[in-house]
Amino acid sequence: MRIPAACLLAPFALLALGSGCATRAVVPDRPAPLDSPAAVDSALGGEIAKEAARYVGGPFGGDCSGFVKHVLAEVGVVLPLPARARTGSEALMLATRPTTRPRAGDLAFFHDTYDRNRDGRVNDPYSHVAIVESVEGAQLTLIHRGGKGIARLRMDLSRPSDRERNSVLRVRRRDDPPGLRYLAGELSAGFGVVVPVEELRVARRSLPALCLR
Repeated sequence: MRIPAACLLAPFALLALGSGCATRAVVPDRPAPLDSPAAVDSALGGEIAKEAARYVGGPFGGDCSGFVKHVLAEVGVVLPLPARARTGSEALMLATRPTTRPRAGDLAFFHDTYDRNRDGRVNDPYSHVAIVESVEGAQLTLIHRGGKGIARLRMDLSRPSDRERNSVLRVRRRDDPPGLRYLAGELSAGFGVVVPVEELRVARRSLPALCLR
């Protein structure tokens, strides 16, 4: 029996949508069609960034990951967070699709923003998370739950150690170990695209019936 071409390509389409941290997001060179996955990601990202901006300047009772989950819930997104994660930020990282080209609404992750395990060493992965509000070249504006509530911070991916282009993300202390870094660009641990689980379910239902036998 000859297998339809659509069936041969279908597994790769599903993999691109649902394999979590194993894939990379692709930003198209031209505006994507309104019903394409890229356009859906962009529209959702815009909603996430707009919702996060509503809280800037105000207080928030939870931590950084709690703020991100709250914003996502307000736009109708609840991510399946893995129990094996060591921090709330790491759980969000594992539930998003990695990308090296962040856009508005993506999540930004950071290592070693504070001594989470209190051992005096630089070994605290995924200790902070923020929401990308805007991107202009290599300059990003993020929204996060900081020490004084919800605030914006700057990060420049091309000049991570430039104090004028990167906000301080770790508080300097007298007993800090030598060589410790403090700026957002220096502590960056990558970005993740928010992809609702329902997209994978919809994609599977749309496959030709022969492919599901």
